Amino acid sequence: MKRMMMSVVVLGSSAGALQASQPTQPSARTPLVKVTLTQDQLKTTTVNGKAVDTVIPSPKSVLPNDVLREEVTVVNVSGKLVKNPTISVPVPKGTTFAGSATGSTDRWNTQYSVDNGKTYAASPQKSVTTTENGKSVTKQVAALPSEYTNVRWAIGTLLVDETLKLSFLVKVN
Repeated sequence: MKRMMMSVVVLGSSAGALQASQPTQPSARTPLVKVTLTQDQLKTTTVNGKAVDTVIPSPKSVLPNDVLREEVTVVNVSGKLVKNPTISVPVPKGTTFAGSATGSTDRWNTQYSVDNGKTYAASPQKSVTTTENGKSVTKQVAALPSEYTNVRWAIGTLLVDETLKLSFLVKVN
């Protein structure tokens, strides 16, 4: 499998700067954060009866069932406090979310999407239709982590020159 290209969406504002919802010219706007996405393969082997984890940076090829870590490094380069940046990363094509991501803290909320990033929730819901007493009934139920299509971190504030590392695991289909 070839190295997968990722798109990362960053939204936010710095103290005193224009809000993200206000129109600006992209070329006139100074970046608030620098975002780098890396992909590493995680391998677990047994050495002397103990599990040993090995990280293979930017693997050239992967096989079905291999586990990959998608890691986003976020750096505040604005020289100011950045309020409410949002980091959104799609689950790469050819992989499935493996049920592990940098979790929510008092500084950020981790959210997931099951509709390619249109909506997000800590525990996304999906509609299912079943037959009850001979009638078709549609219900909202929790989506399985394997159905997640995107991961998002909504950060409260990013301090001046602060660096955050956020990640999630996927399994190659």
